Amino acid sequence: MAGSDPRGFDDWFVLSAYQRFVRQEGAPLYEGSAIEDLASIELAEWERRGGRVAYTRLGDQEERNLQVVEIPPGGTLKPEKHLYDAVMYVMRGRGATTIWQEGEQRRTIEWSEGSLMAIPLNAWHQEFNGSGSEPCRLLFGTSMPHALNLYNNSDFVFNCPYQFKERYSYEMERYLETDKHWKQRTRETNFISDIRTMELDPYPERGNRTAIMRLSMSSTSIGMHVMSASEGTYVTAHRHGAGAHVIVVAGEGYELLFMEGEPAPRKVNASPYAVVAPKHNEYHQHFNSGHGEYRMLAFRGVGIRYGWGRTFEIARTAQSTDPNAESYKIPYEREDPQIREDYYRELEKKGIGLRLEPLDQGRS
Repeated sequence: MAGSDPRGFDDWFVLSAYQRFVRQEGAPLYEGSAIEDLASIELAEWERRGGRVAYTRLGDQEERNLQVVEIPPGGTLKPEKHLYDAVMYVMRGRGATTIWQEGEQRRTIEWSEGSLMAIPLNAWHQEFNGSGSEPCRLLFGTSMPHALNLYNNSDFVFNCPYQFKERYSYEMERYLETDKHWKQRTRETNFISDIRTMELDPYPERGNRTAIMRLSMSSTSIGMHVMSASEGTYVTAHRHGAGAHVIVVAGEGYELLFMEGEPAPRKVNASPYAVVAPKHNEYHQHFNSGHGEYRMLAFRGVGIRYGWGRTFEIARTAQSTDPNAESYKIPYEREDPQIREDYYRELEKKGIGLRLEPLDQGRS
């Protein structure tokens, strides 16, 4: 039609399938690189499933997102299934999730604050609030944006009949009892009752008195780990591609975000449930500025079951050898000395006497 041909980028631009879907849900879409408290952000009434909901688009990417869901006292969400991976963390409350494949018996898993479980790919799931007087708030880390943008068809994403029985079937023996510590820092399980107290393995490569456990749950394609920094400790600055979401689940601290060459980093105060989601190649650094442990849950990268093959080994080596590599961490001895000086001032305000080892002694 005359006069309708696009003349520039603004004429061509349309919202992504993911952004259009969030609009159709009538839900808020939170953007940026950080949110200081996921437990208090505003949610919208959720007609499709009931309860209330909000979505994120953090780190200027649409591979991974967070979905924040609230179920009213005594409430129940409507069942759903979907062609994207989702991992559920319980921020507040107690209740249960029922999972099933069409034509099979149902399995119900009870959870409470601190619990973590993966939703099996394209299996039915339904959540229930176990309290008649208090709402519960759930956090889902998902690959929804990637799936919606890939197929550009929400009906296919939510109504595909295919059953991934290698991921989940009621006939699987000991599904809930699966718990294997494969090697240092790697655990396979399908449910963790409280990640705030689970045992982690030492992780000196990332900083003094730090620990981590990488997780594989229900063969999800979403990479996950739980990481802690002990009192008086902070983690070395590191960068990688966009898509990682780091959620504080215990303790008190702050996060620094900065791009190469920026005059000063951006500081984000952090306590449960703050989240940082750095942009592509944006350095980020975790600081424990409180008493006790500072613990974080991360959704990032590719699940352990699928791996990255040789490219993962190359990227991991580059972290410590090539400062020009996309994936790189800055050792303590190469960081701006002001970072440690500012950190020690924070500890002094709290009366915390623990300090890192001097740079010229021991491991740095």
